[in-house]
Amino acid sequence: MLSLYIHIPFCVKKCLYCGFYSTPYTAEHADRFIDALRLESAGMAEAFSGKEFGSLYLGGGTPTILSSQQLTTVIRIIRSHFKIAPDAEVTVEANPQSGSEPLFLALREVGVNRLSIGMQSFSDRLLAALGRPHHAAQALDAFENARRCGFENIGIDLIYGIPGQTLGDWTQTLDRALTLRPDHVSAYSLSLDEGSDYYHRAASGELHMPDDDAVAELYDKGVERLTAAGFLHYEISNFAQPRSECRHNLNYWRRGEYLGLGPGAWSSIAARRWRTVPDLKSYCTGLTNAFPVIAEEETVGPAEAALETVMLGLRTRNGIELEGVAGEFGSALRDRLLAQAAPMIGQGLLHAEDGRLFLTDRGMVLSNAVLRRLSL
Repeated sequence: MLSLYIHIPFCVKKCLYCGFYSTPYTAEHADRFIDALRLESAGMAEAFSGKEFGSLYLGGGTPTILSSQQLTTVIRIIRSHFKIAPDAEVTVEANPQSGSEPLFLALREVGVNRLSIGMQSFSDRLLAALGRPHHAAQALDAFENARRCGFENIGIDLIYGIPGQTLGDWTQTLDRALTLRPDHVSAYSLSLDEGSDYYHRAASGELHMPDDDAVAELYDKGVERLTAAGFLHYEISNFAQPRSECRHNLNYWRRGEYLGLGPGAWSSIAARRWRTVPDLKSYCTGLTNAFPVIAEEETVGPAEAALETVMLGLRTRNGIELEGVAGEFGSALRDRLLAQAAPMIGQGLLHAEDGRLFLTDRGMVLSNAVLRRLSL
């Protein structure tokens, strides 16, 4: 499958843990961004003529910080330059404080059929600790607004492993989330993105992160609560009701091809991977003056491609197809993989069955350690 990602680079403010490129929103800067995106799309359209995109994902940043007119204009620009499949999954990331009914109705009118709402927690204390600009009540309102507007595929993001978060806090957030009956839940362990406020505070010793055992306990509780509620644990951090898996993200984990537009967006087509310049001014000026806006570029060789296939595939419940690995990268690599996996199969961290290699439930908890032991 071919996927299309649009990076909307604006936020109300930077969350304390976030390392993604973003800049403060102004209507003027957003209009300049949209004009530049139109130019970037036009420049890419010929190369992708006749190709169909199976998913479109607007992330950020905060896409819903744009006005309804601006956001729908972005989607119309994309649809005018690229062929989006009739049954494509079309997702917009939404922040609770901007999740209004008029906005959601406008998104429905331009073919958006999936929302991903960044709730993170239902504790106002922990939301403040993360630097999130919304309150728990706004998250509930945004979800209910989305349902009233007819969205039948809504995902929510939650974070565990927050400094000061107890098992009780996490359990309450899970239980509150389940009362909403979402279609998809992403439960992420808090990570320290390089360059973020949390990253620097942890490096200086000012911020103390929970230890690995505490984080594993929170992870186990999330798996327990969500699977008991009927969610399929289809990827290390992702849970879905039947047929509600995120197709866009599955394409990433399967090493499918994707085109990224907007400042800081990554693309991966065939063996070429590149990133657009992560700076709004440089992005807009470059496109306006027909200058290149690629900040970095690399060619992915066979060895790196093989390692990525294994590492990304093992993140999913289905794991990797061993004969597929042999067919693409050679039987010697498959045999080497099985030899490295054998001790972890014996330890109950990996399992091989019906021609597939995949993480066990225990292996998912210890996935970072498992994947580090596979060097190929």
